[in-house]
Amino acid sequence: MKIEVLPSEEIKTRVADLLSEQIKRNPKSVLGMTTGSSPIKYGIYQEWIRREQAGEFSFHEARFINPDELVGIPADHPESYRTYMQEHLFGQLQTLRYEPQIPDGSSTDLKAECLRFDQLLADLGYVDWQLMGLGLNGHIAFIEPSNHIPAKTYVSQLFVENRPVHSPHFRSEEEVPKQSITIGLEAVMKARNIVLVATGDNKAEMVAKAFAGPITTSVPASFLQLHASATIILDAAAASKLSL
Repeated sequence: MKIEVLPSEEIKTRVADLLSEQIKRNPKSVLGMTTGSSPIKYGIYQEWIRREQAGEFSFHEARFINPDELVGIPADHPESYRTYMQEHLFGQLQTLRYEPQIPDGSSTDLKAECLRFDQLLADLGYVDWQLMGLGLNGHIAFIEPSNHIPAKTYVSQLFVENRPVHSPHFRSEEEVPKQSITIGLEAVMKARNIVLVATGDNKAEMVAKAFAGPITTSVPASFLQLHASATIILDAAAASKLSL
């Protein structure tokens, strides 16, 4: 695990440079995405779109895959992660050839959908380059803190702070998803490269717990300490409680 602390305005460039290196190494890379706030707030996806339109990137041979999706809403719902990715990235790429792969949270058989997604990951040879964020409670993907974290893709119970309860797209709190489909630890650890971005002083305590504390299922991100190639990109505020 490698930790980098950068000015916030340089994060999008650094992440794009790491992605560029990956595509040059393997144009057929399987690229894992994230639907957190950081890719939009810091212009990460916008920088990828800019570089692609400038001819610096080509995703023609690459495949995109997302590790999670909210359960109980259709794929075209305004709050679905498929909608998020389509609006902020996929719909603006000019060289996208293959259909992006995202779990189906509206499936009537969630167990079968988890098995299907695990098989898809295996068929693709798992992820070559995975972008991640860090939840305030230490989650990665939607692997929430728990006494036990499954190895395989599973249905996760969302913590209250991670449910989109303030979204105007739900008429009542009862409509707000309480679960997600998420990859398990096996897919995380089999990703050949992970790039995690965490910013802001509200993440500082969790950054210290995750990357300088004990490895524990109560802080899922702490397992990245064991990963063979994880790059943690922080701004100064997020890194403020680390001893570097």
